[in-house]
Amino acid sequence: MKSAVVLSYSATSQGAKYLTSRLEGRMITRREEIRPNECIINWGGGQFSSSGWKADWLNKPTNVCFAVEKLKAFELFDRESVPHPEWTFHVSMARKWLEEGHVVLARQTSTGMMGAGISLLNNAHSTIPSAEFYSKHVQHDQEYRVHVFQGMLVNLGIKVAQCRNANMMVRNADERNWDFEHTEEAPHAVTLAGIAAVNALGLNFGAADVGYRARENKAYVFEVNSAPGTGHNTITRYASVFTRYLRSL
Repeated sequence: MKSAVVLSYSATSQGAKYLTSRLEGRMITRREEIRPNECIINWGGGQFSSSGWKADWLNKPTNVCFAVEKLKAFELFDRESVPHPEWTFHVSMARKWLEEGHVVLARQTSTGMMGAGISLLNNAHSTIPSAEFYSKHVQHDQEYRVHVFQGMLVNLGIKVAQCRNANMMVRNADERNWDFEHTEEAPHAVTLAGIAAVNALGLNFGAADVGYRARENKAYVFEVNSAPGTGHNTITRYASVFTRYLRSL
């Protein structure tokens, strides 16, 4: 059995700390700290290079970057037929969507998190700002988080409003407006899309945020998280599947 070392996007990440504790492993920040017979669990660290590390990896940095860079993620989703929101570089297409009655998100950055860099456009007379790209807002009834490891479902969360006036358009999981709560089930279309999204990015593990429109039984993947959560239930389940994997090495 190999031992776990956790390489995190941040040394202060609570999720990485909880996971390290559950695995009875250790956190590292540099290649020189790796020891023989260890496996690197990369918790959202896209800033590293995997070359020169004499170790097995769960989530290579290149694939983490695919998840962080939304345009690259959408490109890979297209290749693998993973459903996701429509997007465009062109102001003319964004204008067409508005004229058809859709809400458009002008995105100033393709790597923004927690709604950063998003301008909401909701009528045909909206002034369309310059943006890195534009996406058509998907009206959805529920949003789920689908946790995946090696193509298998690990855990499920459902996004729940935390206040009466929570933003219905951009449902940030910030513990003030919206947050994920554990659920035991989700529509089959949601779990299929979530697993397919993580696989499409070449990740060993990740959590796909998936919107669901019940009337049409359609799921849409918004993004995949490579440092997926801090909740006790979620971390415990990841630790369990990671432990089984490490025992197989």
